[in-house]
Amino acid sequence: MLVAAQRGDAVEALQRHSAVVRREAWRRLPAEYRGAYLVDVARAYLQVGDLRGAARALVDADSVAPAEVRCRPLARTVIADVARAQPAPAGVARLATLVGLTR
Repeated sequence: MLVAAQRGDAVEALQRHSAVVRREAWRRLPAEYRGAYLVDVARAYLQVGDLRGAARALVDADSVAPAEVRCRPLARTVIADVARAQPAPAGVARLATLVGLTR
């Protein structure tokens, strides 16, 4: 998934994502790896213009590995990008407040 996203093929990345999270191995990954991966998934959703998908991925990442989302600079950037939507998705608005992007 990550390679496809880095190549700029967000559609392929998201198709691969659906398969990845259905595998048993997904649940065995350390939480911080799953959290970082879900932040990358949120970026892919942004690339295809799916704000709801991006918001879902960020909220899921925060529930799996809060430190990965709240402390990682890339995650903060993605949160800010999604939070700019009007109205910002509720979960992302909460995350933006938690990380100090809004008041």
